[in-house]
Amino acid sequence: MRVAIIRSSLLSGSGQTNHIKELASRMIKLGHEVSIFTRVSEVKFDDIPIIKVKMPLGGIPFIRHFTFMAACGKIKNFDLIHTQYHPDIFVGNYLKTLYKLPHIFTYHGFAPVKYWGSPKQKIKMIDHKLGTFFALRGKSINKIIAVSLFLKKELEKRYFVNSSKIHLIYNGVDANRFNPHIDGSIVKNKFKINDPLILFVGRLIPYKGVMFLLEAFCHVLKRIPKAKLMIVGASRYDFPRIKNLLIKEKVKQALIFAGYVSEKELPLYYAACDVFCFPSLWEGFGLPLIEAQACGKPVVTFNHCAMPEVVKNNETGILVPPKNSKKLGEALIWLLENEFERVKMGKNGRSYAEKFFTWDKTVKETLFVYKSVIEDS
Repeated sequence: MRVAIIRSSLLSGSGQTNHIKELASRMIKLGHEVSIFTRVSEVKFDDIPIIKVKMPLGGIPFIRHFTFMAACGKIKNFDLIHTQYHPDIFVGNYLKTLYKLPHIFTYHGFAPVKYWGSPKQKIKMIDHKLGTFFALRGKSINKIIAVSLFLKKELEKRYFVNSSKIHLIYNGVDANRFNPHIDGSIVKNKFKINDPLILFVGRLIPYKGVMFLLEAFCHVLKRIPKAKLMIVGASRYDFPRIKNLLIKEKVKQALIFAGYVSEKELPLYYAACDVFCFPSLWEGFGLPLIEAQACGKPVVTFNHCAMPEVVKNNETGILVPPKNSKKLGEALIWLLENEFERVKMGKNGRSYAEKFFTWDKTVKETLFVYKSVIEDS
């Protein structure tokens, strides 16, 4: 099977980029031919062809989308098109109409506009939401993959998509790379950590909820003065505001900003922590939660969006009311002070991840959708 995956930009540290990489790499190992078409790529994959589409006037909004469509002529030789986001969905619709190829769209969701910082980011998100709404109309998409039940329901209720057109296929984790046997002392020695450690992994953007974690951490320090908080992630949008809060709250000495960490090194950071905290205000899935659980770490997160699907409350972690820093802090304190519960939840989390959330399972279910669509075309 020849599969063309279209993603206009492949950003380092992005969950979507990781999703595409895992799908493509594993499909290629199974004997399928997969290529990624993109305008911009911050990453390179040894085993996956990335075809960069050069476009005249490529930096001008709207025009760049049309030139991207026109420049993707090589796609006509593939068996199907798989798009992942806006505006790629428009490109897929155009190419389906032009070449009569089946079009699969994976819906990763969009964070609410109110959670984005600047007016420019808000306008961009409104454009994405409206664009996707109109792109989902008509018959240009054969099937839609939702990466969580939360997103499947959103497609049905907000985008008015018929449920028969949607397949629920969860994201996964590489349970070999992310495992409980990794030596966390490498990271602890690097940062000279000998105290209880809370870890956050994610982009530093408003809706990831780092502000709530910092407030919760202040409660933790009152009970466990030697505790440390490590933040791993790229600081694209929210860094100045977070830095100001650090100075204001006077917790700078207990905080470690590790910055961007490569995919190769990331398991070492999970291995180093005692508890993983992910206080996101919105998630279509939440890959870091599964990565942490695969590493045998208990997790603390908010009880909304897709998080209750990914975390089993009081079994693999603790779900607390959204935007409640006090409850977040209490959950972190309880886990840090109860080693038996930490270990038990960590073991449960590992089993849960292995059973329900592996990339091999994701690929198997995705290929089933591919084959059914090709047979029906």
